Amino acid sequence: MTINLDYLLERKQATEDQIVTYLVAPFYDPMRHLALPILQEPLAADDVAQETLIKAANRIHQYEPHTNLKAWVYRIGLNEARGHLRKQQARQRMQRWFKGETEMDTAVPSPETQTIQNERDQKLWQAVNQLPQKHRLPILLRYSHNLSTPEIAEVLQLPPGTVRSRLHYAHRQLHHLLTQDTVTL
Repeated sequence: MTINLDYLLERKQATEDQIVTYLVAPFYDPMRHLALPILQEPLAADDVAQETLIKAANRIHQYEPHTNLKAWVYRIGLNEARGHLRKQQARQRMQRWFKGETEMDTAVPSPETQTIQNERDQKLWQAVNQLPQKHRLPILLRYSHNLSTPEIAEVLQLPPGTVRSRLHYAHRQLHHLLTQDTVTL
């Protein structure tokens, strides 16, 4: 599919409808699934997926044909999710301030943990959510989105060695969390 889009973009023959078609069908669900564990709200994840694809379509001139379209779209999606999370957190801080609350609210379990019936899977997702963002994102990109180390490096704009290091650290942390049974249900 990207070969056809690359071909059309190279020759400056891609119409707006073709660009949208090439982006929405293969990338809407993955962008939603990328945003869901970050934002932990299905509606917000839908918004991020839509905004990602709108930005990608509007910025398609920045994409270099025959490079990795998947990594390019994922980078936009990750940036959108992070930006949405920052706004969400700022809004929550302001709401707490207006209400006179000073303590932080406890984290709401992610939608994934609510739908996963198996206790072992629940513990795994909870352990993943306990990881710091810089270690959680490579794990999510690897196992939820099946991206390779070079693709994760491109999405996160990090050297591949750093991605491998973060994945290794995240695996060690997950092993520790799961074997110590410190994940609270």
